Amino acid sequence: MPKFRVTSNDPQGSSRQSIDYPSEQAASDDAQRSLADMAKDALPDGKRAHFKVRVEDQAGEEVYCGSLDFQGHGREKREGRDTTES
Repeated sequence: MPKFRVTSNDPQGSSRQSIDYPSEQAASDDAQRSLADMAKDALPDGKRAHFKVRVEDQAGEEVYCGSLDFQGHGREKREGRDTTES
């Protein structure tokens, strides 16, 4: 079974693992699912978060790269009000 290097980055840090997958498609599918899992585990925790995952084959060629960028705004921001003003 081919080995792929998976690198992930989220607000808690980054990790790199070598994982066996039966195909590039299986590695890419798992990377997509891991993005959703990272977001589920980290949110809500503030107003911004960035998540990224990258998969490389044994030769170091990128076979998949995906990211999610979360930005949240409360009612005050949407209505043009600044809550820092008194």
